[in-house]
Amino acid sequence: MTTSPVPEPAAPPAWLAGPVRYLDHVAEVCTTPGGRADLASGHSLRALAEPWRMLPHIRARIPRYAGETKIAYLAVAAMYAAYAPNPALHRYAPVSSYDPGHGNFGWTLARAVRHGVLRDETATALLQRLARQRQLPSLIRHLQPVIRQLADKQVPLSWPRLLNDLTRWPSHRTEVADQWMYSHYAPIPQPADAEETGAAAA
Repeated sequence: MTTSPVPEPAAPPAWLAGPVRYLDHVAEVCTTPGGRADLASGHSLRALAEPWRMLPHIRARIPRYAGETKIAYLAVAAMYAAYAPNPALHRYAPVSSYDPGHGNFGWTLARAVRHGVLRDETATALLQRLARQRQLPSLIRHLQPVIRQLADKQVPLSWPRLLNDLTRWPSHRTEVADQWMYSHYAPIPQPADAEETGAAAA
């Protein structure tokens, strides 16, 4: 009996390639119970200040120029390990953290509202509160419980895009916040809309 070959995962755009490689490595570490537990130990800002269990797994993957954004690499790895679906349960497929259909964090919140996980006014207030966080640690502190809630309800989230946006936050906070807001309020295509778009493109 022959089996069909597993399709290769889609390639990310060049600007997202670095975060995807990092998250793919994090996912690979999480395929072992010990590795996942070590990364998940950075579950709070206090734990991230002393990430001794995490560093053996990911220190070599954090860019040397990360500077103040190093906490973004640590925090996203910890949240992935704690909240993302266990990659060890899907070992029949290549480990990939990239899904071309997933947008930024604003896109994720729009899906949460659409599926009744969050109320629209709650998501809007959250985006406004996040936009006011000038310091990256403060932003991460506000994000952690929300991401846990979204993950518990299986709302899709692009971990590489989240990492990319967090590393840009110290220098491009307003731009990232605007992108989240615009994505949140962008119309979500309905199935009929998608069919019409496809027909027009053909």
